[in-house]
Amino acid sequence: MRFRDRADAGRHLAARLLTFRGVNARVLGLARGGLRVAYEVARALEAPLDIWGARRLSVPGRLTTLGAVSEGGGLYLDRDTLRMSPIPEVELLSMARDEASDVETQIQRLRGGPTPDLGGCVLLVVDDGVISGATAVAALQALRRQRPGRLILSTPVATPRGLEVVRAHADAVHCLDIMPGLRTVSEAYDDFRPLPDVEVWQLLARARQPGLPREVLESTDTGGFWM
Repeated sequence: MRFRDRADAGRHLAARLLTFRGVNARVLGLARGGLRVAYEVARALEAPLDIWGARRLSVPGRLTTLGAVSEGGGLYLDRDTLRMSPIPEVELLSMARDEASDVETQIQRLRGGPTPDLGGCVLLVVDDGVISGATAVAALQALRRQRPGRLILSTPVATPRGLEVVRAHADAVHCLDIMPGLRTVSEAYDDFRPLPDVEVWQLLARARQPGLPREVLESTDTGGFWM
């Protein structure tokens, strides 16, 4: 499956998550691209929307993912990749602390308010794609400490390896399309432009306005994959 853009992917994903409409659900978009997908999900489910910050750790100048950090103290390190990395682990941990501090600062600026209270809710964590699973796992680790009732990861597209990594950290994982040869998330989209700050603020402000008419979707798509 190929998507026109993140909004298109979000509408497809929302059609598969309609069973969560009317329950105590909250939708979190992983910054940044996941927020655009999550906005469509939250709109369809009539659920509150917020953003969550996570960032991958990689060898400078390479696509190799060594792990990821998340706001709230999430840290994931890929031990198999670390053994082949030219970066010593002590140096990587120092880099992770710096990245985590930067993520906390950036996400507070983008969120424009306090960290949401997620205790007891059905938490739908949405990303625009999962390749290594690193950023999703770092976020899920931090979010588990918030004690949600259920912790569910949802994404339009993922690799088998990425799903294998995240499945141990979520109560359920939902993916519309599994693509074994996917190297970057952008390969699944026609339009994969970066999400600028102003659009993040606009999406969050729009989602927080009360009384707006919501899009009603009918779940006619029988595809997808649950774990």
